Amino acid sequence: MISITIITIFNNYFNFRQYRRLKENRQIPKELISLGLEQSKHEESQKYSLSKLKLLIINNNIKNILDLLFIYYNYKPFQYYISRKLCLIIPFIKFNIENEYGPLFYFIFLEIIIEEIIDLPFELYQTFILEEKYGFNKTTFKTFVKDQIKTLILYIIFLPIIISLLVYVIIIGGKYFYIFTEILSIILIFIFMWVFPNFIQPLFNKFKELEEGDLKNGIINLAKRLEFPLKKIYEMDQSQRSAHSNAYLFGFWKNKRIVLFDTLIKKLDNKEIEAVMGHEFGHWAKWHNVILLFISFTNFFILFYLLKFFVNELSIFVSFGFEQKSVFIGLYLFFIIYSPCVFFINILQNFIVRQIEYQADKFSYELGYGDNLIKALCKLSETNKSNLDPDPLYSMINYSHPTLIERIKAINRYKNYKKEK
Repeated sequence: MISITIITIFNNYFNFRQYRRLKENRQIPKELISLGLEQSKHEESQKYSLSKLKLLIINNNIKNILDLLFIYYNYKPFQYYISRKLCLIIPFIKFNIENEYGPLFYFIFLEIIIEEIIDLPFELYQTFILEEKYGFNKTTFKTFVKDQIKTLILYIIFLPIIISLLVYVIIIGGKYFYIFTEILSIILIFIFMWVFPNFIQPLFNKFKELEEGDLKNGIINLAKRLEFPLKKIYEMDQSQRSAHSNAYLFGFWKNKRIVLFDTLIKKLDNKEIEAVMGHEFGHWAKWHNVILLFISFTNFFILFYLLKFFVNELSIFVSFGFEQKSVFIGLYLFFIIYSPCVFFINILQNFIVRQIEYQADKFSYELGYGDNLIKALCKLSETNKSNLDPDPLYSMINYSHPTLIERIKAINRYKNYKKEK
């Protein structure tokens, strides 16, 4: 309970700082006026950011209060008790009450349902009221319901499988289980990196190969120039759900693919899209994805190494209201206790990712796209109603990417450095 309370206090403090800054209705930074950004658009983005922040504060605090009440009134032991009883009433693939994996399945199922009940009103409000108000929502109610059902089914299928594998490895791994759980985590991450873009994402969006033309030729020529192993370029129908824009790369080794949101293609001209791709190619050229994977693997190792000091400690189970030990429940309780560490680890990760983003911007600049990249960033920031002037501490805690003005200043520093050199 103490860990949840501490994180709640921290988050509310930083959210309050951001809320106070947005309420000030600050003027657009002078550096951005010369780039064509308008004060009226800046004010609109501040209103949008404020609306999102209010919803986030309410959502987070309700969830944190419920978590505290669940712990205080020993709801989780009751949920586990119900899960064990369900194994007898509805046996699932010969699971029984003494089996770790039977209660595990039902406990996760109930957890997913509870999370969905809590989150659904906020998702409905955000999609059909907040996003609609600011011109972003393109989702129909029918599509929303279908997406919710698909997401729920995917969670119900994959979460029990993944956690069952972890529990199994912890049980058979003995006192050195953290080595085997690390290996399993690495395997699962690489499987997910292959499964998600190829099988899961197509359940929600349609992909088609980018039409022949100057844009496709420009990206292909840029890929050849960098010896990037590009196989295909896809256009994704983001406009069916939202007006937000993005682009990303996926694929292993010599089978790389590019996905462009159709909203991005509509908002930027060809050279600006090439500048964005120059940034994405920078991540590949600088091995940024490998660096981030290494950081993730290191985090997993630390997490599972610390887990060995908790998973068999009966006093921890008793303090949460459980009468007996269980590897799965030990894993679940550990994540609750570990949550303050995750908060501070995310701050460090955000710092690293921001440095990586600067490097990718620099890479695009060195390809000759400096001015086009600035134009692209300004357009995307304006159309996405990004917050141009967040509170510095809030930005440090919550933003994985530098703000627009920080990125433009960095690109201009590259320019000045080149001129002086």
